Amino acid sequence: MDFELPLGIDIPDVSGLKDGFEISGDDSRCMTAVLGADKLGGFIRSFTDAMEGPIFFFLELPCTPDEEKELENTDGGSHYRLYYLDNCTKPVIRAILKAYGSLLINDGLCRFGFGGNESGDEIYVQSYKVMSIYCAGEKLKAETLRLLKKHGAEEQKTLVTPWDI
Repeated sequence: MDFELPLGIDIPDVSGLKDGFEISGDDSRCMTAVLGADKLGGFIRSFTDAMEGPIFFFLELPCTPDEEKELENTDGGSHYRLYYLDNCTKPVIRAILKAYGSLLINDGLCRFGFGGNESGDEIYVQSYKVMSIYCAGEKLKAETLRLLKKHGAEEQKTLVTPWDI
């Protein structure tokens, strides 16, 4: 089965993409992961369920062209507006994902994530829906590896992401 891109993302060829993750560098608590759109929501729900509360939610939306002009953007990059909801309970996080999960996953421009206020754990779903995951403790790290594998991801020495294509 082909890798399923989120609806808001268009790249010329997905044949090199597969569900996978890479444990980053010297800090084995950091991971980068790519999952198809059909698996992403389930993984994020499972990861946030495994996190210690309270949890914060953040959303990054690109600035408008007028806002970029005001920022005197000369480097050609884009700026994002950050929205933040702090000290959420797990039922609140589940409600956010139930109401907006599909939109967050299928929007090609937004970036978002969840983090543990006290634990320091975090999942950041970046551009092209490439995930950066940080697990402060060994318990969540082991659970995250289990969840990634459950959702069809295999560990790779060099992860291929949509950025590489």
